[in-house]
Amino acid sequence: MTIKEAFNKSLFLLGAGASFGTGCLTSKGMLDALKQEIIKDNDSVFNRPQKEALKFLLSCLDYHNSWRSYETNNKFVFTPNIEELALLIRRVKNRENFLPYPITGNWADKLSMLESEYRNTTDKERHSELNESLFDSLDRIIKQVLFPRWLNFDKNKLAYLNPLKNMFAESPNDDYVMDIFSLNNDLVIESYFQENGMTPFTGFSNNEWRGMDYMETEKPFDRIKLYKLHGSLDWVRLTTGEVKEKDKCEEYESDMIDIRHNPYIIFGHGTKTFSVDPFFSLIHSFRNKLEQKEYYFVIGYSFFDPYINNLLIEAINKGNKKIIIVNPIFGPDIEYDKDIKSYDEALDKDKKKVNGRLVEYIEAIQSNPFYSEIPEFNVNKINGENSIYYLRIGVENFLNYYFSNSAEKFVEIVSSFDKEKQESENPF
Repeated sequence: MTIKEAFNKSLFLLGAGASFGTGCLTSKGMLDALKQEIIKDNDSVFNRPQKEALKFLLSCLDYHNSWRSYETNNKFVFTPNIEELALLIRRVKNRENFLPYPITGNWADKLSMLESEYRNTTDKERHSELNESLFDSLDRIIKQVLFPRWLNFDKNKLAYLNPLKNMFAESPNDDYVMDIFSLNNDLVIESYFQENGMTPFTGFSNNEWRGMDYMETEKPFDRIKLYKLHGSLDWVRLTTGEVKEKDKCEEYESDMIDIRHNPYIIFGHGTKTFSVDPFFSLIHSFRNKLEQKEYYFVIGYSFFDPYINNLLIEAINKGNKKIIIVNPIFGPDIEYDKDIKSYDEALDKDKKKVNGRLVEYIEAIQSNPFYSEIPEFNVNKINGENSIYYLRIGVENFLNYYFSNSAEKFVEIVSSFDKEKQESENPF
């Protein structure tokens, strides 16, 4: 098998863990950082009613996560993250009918009082100018002020991507393409490869959204196609509806940026079926690639997004395909047999049991009503433990091991999956 054949069979899906080593915070880390903001004495980020509202919402999340842990008889212990908070803020902001307990009754009355207090705070003129509610303000501050701060990365910590750069340099004339889908909004991948003269294609040409199938005539192919499914910190939407890369906007365009979509990102779980580009075409590209490819390397993703999970699970259930989870810490604690002393030993001795446990964990997420507006439509059954393959390894070690030496080990593992598939389809 050649490198090109291996890449033609594979796609890569990046979660927050893929950027963690650069200084970007994970979703849980962001929530921890937010908690530190609301206990500060000053009002530099949040004022008093905003802090009080966040305390209520965080208490609600703690309540809900305890409840859903009990729903599994504590087989799996769940903890809240920033995406859950963003979803909850949006639900309260939009006055949706479904609100998780305990934001009902007296709690709802308390939030109404805080809303009134917020409207009468000392910086009333600013609030009036933006015409934002208390929960509009929370959404804006988290997305526009804190989120970029939490995704700030250290450019001196990007060397973990060197194996990919070297792999492409070793085969400059080969026309294989690496399809990378990312749930992250950070600029780690773009920054590293731009510095090394290999700008990934993200669907823009001359600062116009063209879609991921568009190819510039002067390039025979792009080595990396980066599909940013949830948008990017450097994307903005204009009041005309056009989507631009912010640092490439003309002066007149900068004056037309819609403040609600600066940056233009999807933030928070829930329904993410948007009928606007680039999100609409990006998610369709993801589904099409899942149908075309056979092996999905899922790196640093916690599986807490049922919408993405539905697409992954549907794809592996339709065919003899495989999700390869690349994560040093993932999901539930594994129950070991008495003679097994560690997680790694459990993986070596009883991979089927470990994979079965991971399948149960993902199915428990899919069955939970909190993450989705229409949870009854989630796909919550994975057909067979062999659909999951767990690599208990961090992204740096994964890239170094599998993509050094012209991606020799990557070709080997894809070849081994192919062999396993052939044996299962033709046992005799």
